[in-house]
Amino acid sequence: MQRMPENGQEMDAGDLRGVYMESGISVFIGAVTDEKVKTAAIVERLRGVSGVKEIYELTGNLDVMIFAQSDSLPQINVIVEAVRACSGVKETTTYLVLETTKNQ
Repeated sequence: MQRMPENGQEMDAGDLRGVYMESGISVFIGAVTDEKVKTAAIVERLRGVSGVKEIYELTGNLDVMIFAQSDSLPQINVIVEAVRACSGVKETTTYLVLETTKNQ
Protein backbone atom coordinates (compact mmCIF):
# COMPACT_ATOMS: atom_id res chain seq x y z
CA MET A 1 0.00 0.00 0.00
CA GLN A 2 1.28 3.48 -0.81
CA ARG A 3 0.40 6.81 0.72
CA MET A 4 -0.07 9.61 -1.73
CA PRO A 5 0.93 12.91 -0.09
CA GLU A 6 -1.44 15.85 -0.13
CA ASN A 7 0.27 19.22 -0.59
CA GLY A 8 3.62 17.62 0.24
CA GLN A 9 2.55 16.87 3.81
CA GLU A 10 2.48 13.43 5.38
CA MET A 11 -1.06 12.18 5.82
CA ASP A 12 -2.55 11.08 9.12
CA ALA A 13 -2.77 7.27 9.39
CA GLY A 14 -6.55 7.52 9.86
CA ASP A 15 -7.08 9.50 6.66
CA LEU A 16 -7.94 6.94 3.96
CA ARG A 17 -8.89 9.40 1.23
CA GLY A 18 -5.41 9.20 -0.29
CA VAL A 19 -4.74 5.49 0.16
CA TYR A 20 -4.05 3.62 -3.04
CA MET A 21 -3.38 -0.10 -3.20
CA GLU A 22 -0.89 -1.45 -5.71
CA SER A 23 -3.16 -4.34 -6.71
CA GLY A 24 -6.35 -2.34 -6.39
CA ILE A 25 -9.13 -2.25 -3.84
CA SER A 26 -11.73 -5.01 -4.01
CA VAL A 27 -15.25 -5.02 -2.61
CA PHE A 28 -18.22 -7.32 -2.60
CA ILE A 29 -21.56 -5.53 -2.69
CA GLY A 30 -24.47 -7.63 -1.52
CA ALA A 31 -27.81 -6.44 -2.84
CA VAL A 32 -31.44 -7.11 -2.02
CA THR A 33 -33.57 -6.57 -5.11
CA ASP A 34 -37.18 -5.72 -5.78
CA GLU A 35 -39.07 -8.98 -6.29
CA LYS A 36 -41.24 -7.27 -8.92
CA VAL A 37 -38.22 -6.63 -11.15
CA LYS A 38 -36.64 -9.52 -13.07
CA THR A 39 -33.17 -10.32 -11.78
CA ALA A 40 -31.86 -10.59 -15.34
CA ALA A 41 -32.86 -6.95 -15.96
CA ILE A 42 -31.09 -5.81 -12.78
CA VAL A 43 -27.97 -7.79 -13.69
CA GLU A 44 -27.95 -6.20 -17.14
CA ARG A 45 -28.01 -2.72 -15.54
CA LEU A 46 -25.24 -3.69 -13.10
CA ARG A 47 -23.07 -4.89 -15.99
CA GLY A 48 -22.97 -1.30 -17.19
CA VAL A 49 -21.41 0.00 -13.95
CA SER A 50 -17.72 0.76 -14.47
CA GLY A 51 -15.58 -1.22 -12.02
CA VAL A 52 -18.03 -4.11 -11.65
CA LYS A 53 -16.11 -7.28 -12.52
CA GLU A 54 -18.48 -10.13 -11.62
CA ILE A 55 -22.14 -10.50 -10.65
CA TYR A 56 -23.54 -13.54 -8.84
CA GLU A 57 -27.23 -14.37 -8.48
CA LEU A 58 -27.83 -15.95 -5.06
CA THR A 59 -30.36 -17.63 -2.85
CA GLY A 60 -30.78 -16.55 0.77
CA ASN A 61 -30.91 -13.10 2.36
CA LEU A 62 -29.09 -11.46 -0.55
CA ASP A 63 -30.31 -11.72 -4.13
CA VAL A 64 -27.17 -10.54 -5.91
CA MET A 65 -23.49 -10.30 -4.97
CA ILE A 66 -21.37 -7.89 -7.01
CA PHE A 67 -17.57 -8.04 -7.11
CA ALA A 68 -15.94 -4.72 -7.98
CA GLN A 69 -12.42 -3.32 -8.08
CA SER A 70 -10.77 0.07 -8.33
CA ASP A 71 -7.50 1.79 -7.51
CA SER A 72 -8.90 4.24 -4.96
CA LEU A 73 -11.46 4.45 -2.19
CA PRO A 74 -13.17 7.49 -3.75
CA GLN A 75 -13.71 5.47 -6.93
CA ILE A 76 -15.04 2.52 -4.88
CA ASN A 77 -17.57 4.95 -3.41
CA VAL A 78 -18.61 5.98 -6.94
CA ILE A 79 -19.12 2.30 -7.83
CA VAL A 80 -21.18 1.62 -4.69
CA GLU A 81 -23.35 4.69 -5.35
CA ALA A 82 -23.89 3.58 -8.97
CA VAL A 83 -24.98 0.11 -7.80
CA ARG A 84 -27.38 1.66 -5.28
CA ALA A 85 -28.84 3.85 -8.03
CA CYS A 86 -29.65 0.88 -10.30
CA SER A 87 -33.39 0.43 -10.74
CA GLY A 88 -34.51 -2.67 -8.87
CA VAL A 89 -31.82 -2.54 -6.19
CA LYS A 90 -33.55 -1.95 -2.85
CA GLU A 91 -30.74 -2.35 -0.33
CA THR A 92 -26.97 -2.91 -0.34
CA THR A 93 -24.24 -3.95 2.07
CA THR A 94 -20.62 -3.42 1.07
CA TYR A 95 -17.80 -5.71 2.17
CA LEU A 96 -14.23 -4.45 1.76
CA VAL A 97 -11.72 -7.20 0.96
CA LEU A 98 -8.83 -7.01 3.42
CA GLU A 99 -6.80 -9.97 2.16
CA THR A 100 -7.17 -12.63 -0.52
CA THR A 101 -5.82 -16.16 -0.22
CA LYS A 102 -5.86 -18.28 -3.35
CA ASN A 103 -6.26 -22.04 -3.13
CA GLN A 104 -3.69 -23.80 -5.31
